[in-house]
Amino acid sequence: MIPQHIANVVWGIADLRNDALNADFGDDLMALLATETVKKARRWTDRDMALDLPLIAYAFARLKNKQQALLTAIASTLSGRGKLKLTNDWGLCALTWSFTDVFPDAEFSDFRERLRAEVGRRGLSEEMVSRSQFGPDEW
Repeated sequence: MIPQHIANVVWGIADLRNDALNADFGDDLMALLATETVKKARRWTDRDMALDLPLIAYAFARLKNKQQALLTAIASTLSGRGKLKLTNDWGLCALTWSFTDVFPDAEFSDFRERLRAEVGRRGLSEEMVSRSQFGPDEW
């Protein structure tokens, strides 16, 4: 499956569930897409990693759907040399919001430090990080 397709589907499910569908809509598909992402993310292009992994993390965070293996894969993949610098500003803020406010697990503390350092390097504000929870169109 193409990385952008995964990102679009999980984003769509998060958006639909947020807009009124029942809380169980898409759970099986989300789990399947999390597994697919874990298996393949390290082989994605840098561009796919930078654009699609933040959106995937955001969609799962928005639903408070904690898929530990997915979060670990996203953190380890984007912790690679220079990967965070490739994300767009909203993606960086969304990752920071996801891994700080929704999934503040101790095991991601190093990744959070990298995220915060990159947010600071770019001069992005805490308000921008917080507002990322509303999606890129509302950001």
